[in-house]
This record gives sequence, C-alpha cells and structure tokens, in this order.
Amino acid sequence: MHLMRRKSARAHSRNSSKPSESGSATSGLSAKDRAYQALKADILTNRLRPGDPVPVEEYVRDLRLSRTPVREAALQLQREGLIDIHPRLGTFVSYLDLRKIREMYRVRTLLEGEAAREAALRAPTEALEELRRDLAAFNQTGEIDVRGMSETGKRVHQIIVGHCGNEVLRSMILSMQDHFTRFRNLSIQLPEKVLSSHREHLAIVDSLIARDGDRAAALIQEHFEHACQFLLNSLLDGSAATGARLTIAS
Repeated sequence: MHLMRRKSARAHSRNSSKPSESGSATSGLSAKDRAYQALKADILTNRLRPGDPVPVEEYVRDLRLSRTPVREAALQLQREGLIDIHPRLGTFVSYLDLRKIREMYRVRTLLEGEAAREAALRAPTEALEELRRDLAAFNQTGEIDVRGMSETGKRVHQIIVGHCGNEVLRSMILSMQDHFTRFRNLSIQLPEKVLSSHREHLAIVDSLIARDGDRAAALIQEHFEHACQFLLNSLLDGSAATGARLTIAS
C-alpha cells in the first residue's frame, strides 16, 4: 500500500505539470527538458528516495514521451550526481554518502564564507535592512512559523551570493544548490532547529549591515557546521524525513 501511495504521488506530480490543451508553462520545453524537470523534482523532494530504482517506463507513460528523452534526462542527472546508472543493473537515485555530505558542506562553507566577506562590502544597505526587518518580524516564542522562517532564511543566502561581486564564485555556489535542496528536504523541520537557524541568520545579516566581513564569514562557517551536524545526526538516528528506508553509503 505504501508503494502504491508513493507511485500515485509521483504520477500526480508529473501529471500536474503536463501541458493542457490550452497550453502551459511547460509547452515550450523540449521532451528531454520535460523529463529532466520531472525526474529532478521527484529526486529533490524525495518522492524518489536515495537508492530507489528510477521507473523509466512510468515517466515515459505519464509524460507521454519516448524512452530517448527520459534516458537523456537521466544521463544529465547522472552528470549532476543525482542519479547512478549501472549497466545491466539499472538506473537508481544516487545514494547518500556521509563523507560526501561532509565534504559538500565544507566546500560550501569555504565558498559562501568568502562570498559573505565580499557581500559585506557590496550588498545594498536598504536590502539588508529590509531583510533584517522581515526576519525580526517572526515570533521566537510560542507558536513558531517554521515555513516562514525557513523561506525567509533562504533570502539571507541569496543576498550573500547575489552580491559577492564574483561571478565565478557565484556560479560555483549555485552549482551545488540542488544537492542542498535535497539535503533540506531530507532533514526534518523541528521548530527548535529552525529557530536556532533563524537566530543565526539574524546574526549574519547584522554582520553584513555592520560591514564586518570577517564576522560574516565566521558566522557562515558556524551556521553550516550546525546544519551539517544536524543532518548527519538525523540520518544516522533514522529521524530523517524519508524514514528507515533511507540508504546511506559509507
């Protein structure tokens, strides 16, 4: 029954993106891009979980495509590290590797720390102060707006990356974005964790407003260290959003 529900959810997510007879946002996409978007969405939201076989025939049927664009999409996702293709065995969602998670967080810490150092010199004061007001508007006691805090927190990273003044650095950080979206969707959203992250975001924005690049870089490092440890703990103790079915490569 659980498998049937998962298949139904995947089919619904794909069918909802099909172009209607009157046209839609996807009508201008190539067949390969449609397959790529559907596959990627299912992986990043963990409707297809780590280690799951990729049901190529379901995508062919649900998207009304031939096998070729679906296979081309799988090859692109393999290059991006989200899919593993094993000859004679099949196509699978890539496993989570604990060491790789640590390494990716370490790389992002270094990159975004440098971006924060530069953004402290370049980010518009008005935009930073507006973001500070939006963050401060959330209650930190009583009922916590988990979703609102999380969504507003993303803007902290967006303003850092967007105003780092280095296009190569920006591109390198954005190239990792899909993996971190997947990590966030794996990690359970506990109110206390979101609140802790929210307070860290406030401190980071304060350092940017103060034009203190060294402090901003240090706070980014602390922020990602906490996020990485929380994710690893939730994976290891089985409390991750995907539950006990999660497979982790050592």
